[in-house]
Amino acid sequence: EPNGVEQNNTKIIPVHNPDEKPSVISIFKKLWVMAMSVCLVFTVTIGVFPSITAKVSTSLGKESKWDLYFIPVSCFLIFNVFDWTGRSLTALFTWPGKDSYLLPVMVVLRVIFIPLFMLCNVQPRSHLPVIFSHDAWYIIFMIFFSISNGYLASLCMCFGPKKVLAHEAETAGAVMAFFLTLGLALGAAISFLFQILI
Repeated sequence: EPNGVEQNNTKIIPVHNPDEKPSVISIFKKLWVMAMSVCLVFTVTIGVFPSITAKVSTSLGKESKWDLYFIPVSCFLIFNVFDWTGRSLTALFTWPGKDSYLLPVMVVLRVIFIPLFMLCNVQPRSHLPVIFSHDAWYIIFMIFFSISNGYLASLCMCFGPKKVLAHEAETAGAVMAFFLTLGLALGAAISFLFQILI
């Protein structure tokens, strides 16, 4: 060049065609673990909350003033506070990582909350006995149930798009949103079965 600077004539070859839309099937194959995990998280949550959890009665009886506030506080307030806490924790740390087998294991372990809540003082009931009659058991279960819901659901939704290429992230987000919605629908459907079993 006249100014003494050598020109680089190498061409930049794009790794993908910008006009080509990513395949949903190929993206699902990359993030199916996260998709199924977020689906299971919300299936378990909606399966028992609030259809089962809102029917738990206080062990102090209907005569106590606590009975008036038991469900609003122990069920709805605690769930929303600790669900928000679980979601907020993902801003501080994201453990386990997106490729860890521990995350789907933790999601599957949440299934234990289904029988735990069903064995609380849910009224009326026809088949199962009451094992955890004291209010404290119900509140402890609700705290762990809600914080795990917020934390694990947020982790799955964050990690899903990170398991694909950058240009596939938008489609990956849509896939994750679909499985989140599917989990809500499945949870609502099986909640009727859980009520019959009690």
